[in-house]
Amino acid sequence: MDNFLKKPSINFVKSIVVGENEICDFPTIQEALDSCREENGPVKITILSGEYYENITLYQSNITMIGIGSVKLIGNRYALQKDEHLREIGTFQTATLFINGENISIENLEIINNAGPGEKAGQAVALYSEGNNVAFKNCSFKGYQDTVCLGPLPELQKNGLPFSTPEIRNIFQENKSHFMSCYIEGNIDFIFGGGEALFQGCEIKSLKRPLNKEGYITAASTPKDKKGFYFYQCWLTAEADVSNVFLGRPWRSYAKTTFESCLAGSHIHQNRWDDWGNKANRKTVTYKEINNTYTCQSDINTLD
Repeated sequence: MDNFLKKPSINFVKSIVVGENEICDFPTIQEALDSCREENGPVKITILSGEYYENITLYQSNITMIGIGSVKLIGNRYALQKDEHLREIGTFQTATLFINGENISIENLEIINNAGPGEKAGQAVALYSEGNNVAFKNCSFKGYQDTVCLGPLPELQKNGLPFSTPEIRNIFQENKSHFMSCYIEGNIDFIFGGGEALFQGCEIKSLKRPLNKEGYITAASTPKDKKGFYFYQCWLTAEADVSNVFLGRPWRSYAKTTFESCLAGSHIHQNRWDDWGNKANRKTVTYKEINNTYTCQSDINTLD
């Protein structure tokens, strides 16, 4: 795991400070990113404490962003929201933070989509990454349905139509992410997509749904030759009275997800995994558990 990602250089060619203060270079994160579009070397952006109501697009590579104190990046776009043509904008236009760069390091940021539960807003993404070698440390990701999306996406929607996404300017052969000591919350498919990701020492919190309907932590759409999601030494927690939460269900048929040495609460469904109503998925998915501990232990596992 030590070699999961390349370590970014610390020889920054430019350093920028963001905040609502006279000592700062820019009042918004997006302005800071826009100012370094032409830089060839690594750039450091320090974000001072505060609430930043922005939807960010990050296309640059070799960027380090570090929050100081309590830094909240807050968006509220949601899938059922209408555009100027009165059409729903869809899932992937809702991200509070969209990343399409390489060698990105983000530390101590709280990334929020506050549009509300899926029953009201539909999907509402906090983070959507189509990047590679992207590392998060001590970050929080807050939402309900589809909180964290790690591309690449499947080629087409299940109805055969293309997805509507932000502009993808950079295509990478690998799409790897590393989440270290992070907090991620949601209630439906709130960690999903086709990327390869290591979640190390993270708290994964399931939020309640109306009538305590089933919840799903992951919905991987892993390409057949990729590794998928790996959770190592994580804590699977939940709001009070939450139950019937599955570790995952396959957004596409070769979904790969592993939980190793994790501590899970009694909210996890005794069957662990769901096949999304298609028993054929059971022949192609790769779902694994290794040395996990459950507060209400069950040996039942229908998708092993």
